[in-house]
Amino acid sequence: MGIKGIIFDLDGTLLDTIADLAYSVNTVLTHYGYRTHPVEAYKQFIGDGMTMLIQRAAGANGTEDEITKLVAELKDEYAKNWNRETKPYPGVHDLLKELSNKKISIAVFSNKSHEFTVAMAEHYFPDTAFSVILGLQDSIPRKPDPYGGLLIARTMGIEPSHIAMIGDSVTDIEMAHTCGMYSIGVSWGYRPVTLLLQHHPNAIAHAPGDIIRIITSVM
Repeated sequence: MGIKGIIFDLDGTLLDTIADLAYSVNTVLTHYGYRTHPVEAYKQFIGDGMTMLIQRAAGANGTEDEITKLVAELKDEYAKNWNRETKPYPGVHDLLKELSNKKISIAVFSNKSHEFTVAMAEHYFPDTAFSVILGLQDSIPRKPDPYGGLLIARTMGIEPSHIAMIGDSVTDIEMAHTCGMYSIGVSWGYRPVTLLLQHHPNAIAHAPGDIIRIITSVM
């Protein structure tokens, strides 16, 4: 096969963002009189964009108009708080550097809003020359829809079969399968490995350093 390009998920894969997301959502929920949640609960809420995040956090009590207001306020709140505690996972910087040295194209594709995806990837990884940084926007359906993954493949100029999709969620694995990409689940993110395995990734990485070994084995 040969892996010539890699698409990384962002939250739970490159960056540990859960504390800042939880803080921002809880701030908005408090403002509107909703019940807040512990940080751990947000590992089950995130992964499908801000609207779904707010819907899950607010529960069945939120009307459509209220959810719209909460999402708008969350964007403002998160813009102030996304770099309070967020940090790259240990070993990620070294991994990105080694991939770059190997001339492997690197992209980021997240269900996080596009503006935050770009700002955070550039802020935390300023020395990485990403081929593409893509987040959720009106013209890009959220993962696991294959549209964004295939768009990235075309932009990279690499056949999907020579690209690895790496992420911590079922949506990343499902998108990889639909696109015809090699799928690698990571065990350090927000979803249990037992859940990832149910969706048959090609491999599981237990530390960022494992990814070099995995992609080398299929090159």
